[in-house]
Amino acid sequence: MTEKTLKTQPIKIPQRVIIAEAAPDVALSFTEEQYQKMQKGLIPKAMEDKWYVYFENDWLYFHRSWTGAGIMRAEIIKENGGEGMKYTIKEFYAERDEEVYSGDYAFDFAVLMQLIYWGLLGIDIRDDFIKKYGDGPKGSMLIWSVFGRLFFPE
Repeated sequence: MTEKTLKTQPIKIPQRVIIAEAAPDVALSFTEEQYQKMQKGLIPKAMEDKWYVYFENDWLYFHRSWTGAGIMRAEIIKENGGEGMKYTIKEFYAERDEEVYSGDYAFDFAVLMQLIYWGLLGIDIRDDFIKKYGDGPKGSMLIWSVFGRLFFPE
């Protein structure tokens, strides 16, 4: 799956987010098996699927499925971890054109975490997002508008 699978647009105004600064207590490290899973990406199958994610040249690209707008991209760095390769994401780029996407570093990071862990790897960390952003009807609407069926699978 590549950018050519669906029509995409690059991030218009990319802002670099260093994870160690945005979330000092979090390290995004992955096993070989997880790295292989991430390469499969996410292809939207219905209007309720809000994201299109693809892997190309050790980068994950995150696009809105309806518009193809680039929202985030993250490089996966291969490192020798002593007992074999480990894969890390140390920074990512987020869209800052408010006509395309509005968010702040904390929200961007929370969305990135959900897309990687729940969307690509099947590791359920949704409670973390719900606790921070999902309170009441407004929170539920926010979650639906950001994630759609991904957050509420059938």
